Amino acid sequence: MTCMAAQAHAGVVDGTTQTVAAPGDPTETWQVMNGGSLTVEPGAATNLITVGTGGILAVNGATVQSTGLNPGVQLLNTTGTITNSTVGSAGGSGLSLGSAGGSTIAPSATVTNSTITGSAFGAQVGTKGTLTFNNSTVSSGTGNVGGFNAGIVNFDSTVTVNGGTVTGVNGIWVATAVGGTSSTTTINGATVTGTTGSGILIQPQPGVTGARTATVTIENGSKVSGGDGNVVNAIGAITSNVTVDNSQLTGNVTGDGTATVNLTLQNNASLTGSLVNLTSLAVNSNAKWLLTANNTVPTVTMNGGSIDISGTALGTNNFHTLTVGTLSGNGTFLMDTNIATHSGDLLAVTGNATGSYQLHVRNSGAQPSNLTPLTVVTTGGGGAAFSLVGGKVDAGVYSYDLRQDGTNWVLATDPQDPEDDLSPGTKTVIGISGVAPTVWYGEQAVLRSRLGDIRLADQSNSGVWVRTFGKQFHATPSAGVDYRQTQYGVIGGADMVVGKAWGGTWLAGVLLGTSHSKLSFDGGSTGGVNSYTGGLYTTWLGTTGYYFDGVVRFNHYSNDANVVMSDGTGALGSFGENSVGMTLEFGRHLTFGNAWFVEPYVQLALLRVGGDDFTLSNGMESNTSRTGSVQARIGAAFGKTVALSNGGSIQPYLKLAIVQEFINSNQVNVNGVSFNNDLSGTRFEFGAGVTGQLRKNLQLYSEVESSVGHHVNQPWGVQLGVRYTF
Repeated sequence: MTCMAAQAHAGVVDGTTQTVAAPGDPTETWQVMNGGSLTVEPGAATNLITVGTGGILAVNGATVQSTGLNPGVQLLNTTGTITNSTVGSAGGSGLSLGSAGGSTIAPSATVTNSTITGSAFGAQVGTKGTLTFNNSTVSSGTGNVGGFNAGIVNFDSTVTVNGGTVTGVNGIWVATAVGGTSSTTTINGATVTGTTGSGILIQPQPGVTGARTATVTIENGSKVSGGDGNVVNAIGAITSNVTVDNSQLTGNVTGDGTATVNLTLQNNASLTGSLVNLTSLAVNSNAKWLLTANNTVPTVTMNGGSIDISGTALGTNNFHTLTVGTLSGNGTFLMDTNIATHSGDLLAVTGNATGSYQLHVRNSGAQPSNLTPLTVVTTGGGGAAFSLVGGKVDAGVYSYDLRQDGTNWVLATDPQDPEDDLSPGTKTVIGISGVAPTVWYGEQAVLRSRLGDIRLADQSNSGVWVRTFGKQFHATPSAGVDYRQTQYGVIGGADMVVGKAWGGTWLAGVLLGTSHSKLSFDGGSTGGVNSYTGGLYTTWLGTTGYYFDGVVRFNHYSNDANVVMSDGTGALGSFGENSVGMTLEFGRHLTFGNAWFVEPYVQLALLRVGGDDFTLSNGMESNTSRTGSVQARIGAAFGKTVALSNGGSIQPYLKLAIVQEFINSNQVNVNGVSFNNDLSGTRFEFGAGVTGQLRKNLQLYSEVESSVGHHVNQPWGVQLGVRYTF
């Protein structure tokens, strides 16, 4: 049957072109020889198709099914394309590429959007052939040849799988045949599954000897897995160069002890599993290997990759040891430790270690009972440099440094002065446990700052007022602890004249307010305090300038902490507490000269904050006793009253004060270790303000201030208030 582009039922195509058009044509067996060409069109169905040297096969939208032991499609020293088709064999390979008659022509085929099925092998290619799959499904059945079963078999050829799936007892068998020397297998965005065997089996055919090289690349999101737990299993005298590129795999890469296995992880690839009888490992360009057990690798090179020694045991206190013969390059090792039990992951380099590496150490467990160093790296020499991600490792109250001990590296803290090594969690807990006094004093003010100059208004009237404020404090309440507190709030109140006595007028009032403080600590830890306050006050204004002001306030504080540990991980905590405080102020308004005035005063402040216990999400515990504060303030305001044409006035002024905090012992226990929150010492305050009686019953006042002191500085403060009488 030799008609050009004509319909045909079956037969031999010898040097001509033939088309199976159907549907409707009988299902027959075809043989193409001597450069002939066979096209099987959509809807057609055939039995075995064999194409010999120089022939061409194109199957498009058709079904090819061999009912015997022969392949569905066999290409010998020729080329073919299979598109949108189904090709299978009941007893042989679905697709077979090979050679015959001593020809030097390498077979090749491209399979696109098709399904290939076979008995022992879905598809096989040999004799330096080229086989490419595009978004196709390839699978083997339950048969075997010499005990082997695989979705695809690569005999010393080039196989590329772009997308799609490959399934067999072994997903892909990379084999060697007599006369072959090397093979290349590329899995690009595809899924390869070995149902009970390996994802990729690299093994010569039985009886084949001599040097062989297998190059395997798994890239671009490919998934490779094996029912025996092996992503790759190399057996026999063959050199396997395996590269995983931008793919995340779970399973082992295994050699039998006679194979040479070189593994490269690169370009954000990851492998979670063990490396058994590996020859060398390279971890590059943000790739990662996660261990599932103790492992030994003779040679490890790194170029920007990481090895997670804890791997799947993260947080379980089941630690791993990675033993390496020689180490070179640069990269990161992730490790787990429990410094309290003096145990952890270990990197053990038996030979030389060269290069530069970071250790990302994640510590867990209770508070260490002693400060004994913990060894995390041992080497045989070589001068490698190791450092810690974040610079320190947190272990409860203290942070540990990485220190060199001969050719080894240990986690240690300073036993003579451990407060220099307080952990970020400890610093945050100490700071937020003692922040209530600065919050309370940030809301509190002397009479002039709170109500303006009420002498400028009609003192026989009742009034309402509100003031808003913003302040920043820099506090160092304990050794090694400092934080910045930025506070904003609003407080308002109402008062009325309640009587006259002792040559003056008495006012009594109530106040309500709220403020929010944001705390920032070294290393990025933060905290927040929402304060809610209410209280009573009374003010006496004497006719000779003397005055008295007393305030009692009750506060509730809602506190939260967001700790950034040394390794960058976070921990959260929150708690509430209450306080009661009061201030007593006595002073005198004196005028002189041309409407100038001076207003000296003294003030005593008492504060008691009830303690509360809380636990951070990382297990750090805080036990805080009651916090107290006693402050004395001596100060004065200097200014001038300037009359306005409408009958009002303004008072610009400067103010100075000296403040002394007397309480120097407020205990905070962190994980059972006691610290003292000490805000005692002297502070100098200075500021400027202006009060304006704009109308008979309306007064505005504003103020800026700053202070410097031993434990507390206030870089800036600003407030704006208004009072209305009626």
